[in-house]
Amino acid sequence: MFHFLIIFLFVRCCCSLEFNEILPQDARHYDKMRPPKKEGMPTTVFFHVTVMGLDSIDETSMTYAADIFFAQTWKDHRLRLPENMTSDYRLLEVDWLKNMWRPDSFFKNAKAVTFQTMTIPNHYLWLYKDKTILYMVK
Repeated sequence: MFHFLIIFLFVRCCCSLEFNEILPQDARHYDKMRPPKKEGMPTTVFFHVTVMGLDSIDETSMTYAADIFFAQTWKDHRLRLPENMTSDYRLLEVDWLKNMWRPDSFFKNAKAVTFQTMTIPNHYLWLYKDKTILYMVK
């Protein structure tokens, strides 16, 4: 048990990543309010929505609740890859989205949108070697 704890702490300390490590060397070149254009071209964002289930269907008010899986991908060429990135992708802290550009996604005509709160996270943020960002949420 003691050896496991030491190994866990060693891996956690050595392999942790700070947000500023993926920002450009000069962080002034990163504006989270501006989309990541490359050569003046608009940012392409891909969406994937899977309806997991429909519930609480009310014919009178014409409302329902949907349980969905939602994913988006886009490239942000302004980001740097971590120096210790050896795999094709890296799981990032979801809280970093607050400091990154992300698509302004919404569901037209939705009366309410809520995210599940779970004991384990159900939001994921990945950075791929080609600087593609993948954001997934249930």
